[in-house]
Amino acid sequence: MKTKYSIYILMLLTLLFSFTSCQEDELDTWVSIEADKTEVAINEAVTFKIAGNAETYVVYTGDFGHDFAKSYLVITEGKKIDQEEYVLTQASLDTWIPFLTAEIIAYNLLNPKAPLDADAIIAGLEALVDKPYYKDTAANRIRELMPTLKTYTDCGNLVVTYFTNKSVLLTPVGGFSTGVALNRNNLTYTYSFKLAGTYVVTLLGTNLSNKDYSGSGYIDDRTSSASEYNYNRNTATVTIVVK
Repeated sequence: MKTKYSIYILMLLTLLFSFTSCQEDELDTWVSIEADKTEVAINEAVTFKIAGNAETYVVYTGDFGHDFAKSYLVITEGKKIDQEEYVLTQASLDTWIPFLTAEIIAYNLLNPKAPLDADAIIAGLEALVDKPYYKDTAANRIRELMPTLKTYTDCGNLVVTYFTNKSVLLTPVGGFSTGVALNRNNLTYTYSFKLAGTYVVTLLGTNLSNKDYSGSGYIDDRTSSASEYNYNRNTATVTIVVK
């Protein structure tokens, strides 16, 4: 009887292990991309052969407007977008203090009856260090600390100069790069480069289905864009030289 139960237990463990292995295999996303030629002339067609087990595929050809490094996915890094954030670092404040002190001294010489307290102003700025602010909010904090200093009437410029812009959504010149979504049942893609140069063609594969990668899909479908970081994804690249 013990032998019989032992066999049943062994069978159950084997099935459980097999099921777990299958789940792990399904979660592993892999992709590959090959080009029929890696050196071409301008306007010469290149055909890419793609393979993988992803649900969705997109190709970024690496030329202007299609550079994966400038895509919405890479730039936002899956974080909440439209999050404006300016931070004053101690290093920036240390750079600013000598200029600020000189301006306060000059101001006080011209206004001996209503001098500015340099120590109080610098202490106020030190209280802002390493705290995130909207640009307008940071400008208002500066204006509150030294409202009579004419040089600082436009405090927004001071924020740009001395605060670090850590805003999540930083649109690159020319806008976000976009890719071309592929039919996973026909994983080939042909493209012609219009200008000479060296281009890194990037293939992105993900297990997030029904995602619009092409055109402005990343920008219009923001929820899916951010949620994509919860799904397994992988990339592969091939370099094309256009002469």
